[in-house]
Amino acid sequence: MNSLKLIPDINELYKLNDFVHEELSVNDMQIDLVLEEIFVNIVNYSNTEFIIVNVDYDKSTKSALIEFVDNGIEFNPLLKDKTEFPNSIEESEIGGLGIFFIKNFADDLKYDFINGENHLKIIKNFD
Repeated sequence: MNSLKLIPDINELYKLNDFVHEELSVNDMQIDLVLEEIFVNIVNYSNTEFIIVNVDYDKSTKSALIEFVDNGIEFNPLLKDKTEFPNSIEESEIGGLGIFFIKNFADDLKYDFINGENHLKIIKNFD
């Protein structure tokens, strides 16, 4: 498993994407969206001092484990209520669909709060 430590700054998203693409050797728009949503939410809302991203890719099963670790405010996105979709584009608001996308694009999600740190693990299988 390889790791990357980032500062909580939106400009670090480029480093994160480069790191994950290099580790996975796969380009996948769904995983890109998941990475962006998680990272941006941590940067904007957690008050963390750091973000560590651990990546492990199993070539034999074509399965990736991506773990986000931060020491920010405890937040379990798996407990977030289901997203209500607007009836029309006029009723829609900016934001609010990130966790929905994360839950739907990942094959499995796990969350733990350990020793003052959020640990969000994403499992993604590639065909």
